[in-house]
Amino acid sequence: MIKTLSIAAAAFASVAIASPTFAQSFSPSSGSVSGSGSVTLSQTLTVTCNVSVTASPLSATSAPIPTRSITAGSALCAAVAPSGAWSAAVVPGSTTSIALTIGANTVANDPCYGTVVVAWNNATSTATFSNNVLPPVNAGGRNCTIRSGSIRIPGLQIL
Repeated sequence: MIKTLSIAAAAFASVAIASPTFAQSFSPSSGSVSGSGSVTLSQTLTVTCNVSVTASPLSATSAPIPTRSITAGSALCAAVAPSGAWSAAVVPGSTTSIALTIGANTVANDPCYGTVVVAWNNATSTATFSNNVLPPVNAGGRNCTIRSGSIRIPGLQIL
């Protein structure tokens, strides 16, 4: 009996060790979702901008964001525009962060673009920024820093 339990325990342990980690995925994993929020962006100046996004089509792990806008929160934000192809992706092993590929052409006409990993809250479907740095697009250009802010995307969760 003890030998049988030991064999069963060893077999169970080997299956548990060999099993792959469960991958994170978006829910819903198809269709589209939209959201909006406000962020504070710094480069040569610090401006607060309103941001609206629509991610479509969603897949289990990623989504392009073909519809996006940046509008004035503060007056100078009127000179800021989206730059590059935006997208979202799950971060393997995490339900509390999301990878966003985003960019902006700034007040100084010095675009920045890249992927940042930001905090994600499933309960509120919100991405929160905190000093996330986007590299310059052009050689010799300046980084952009998204100092703070959040974008809420109702209905989106990471499972």
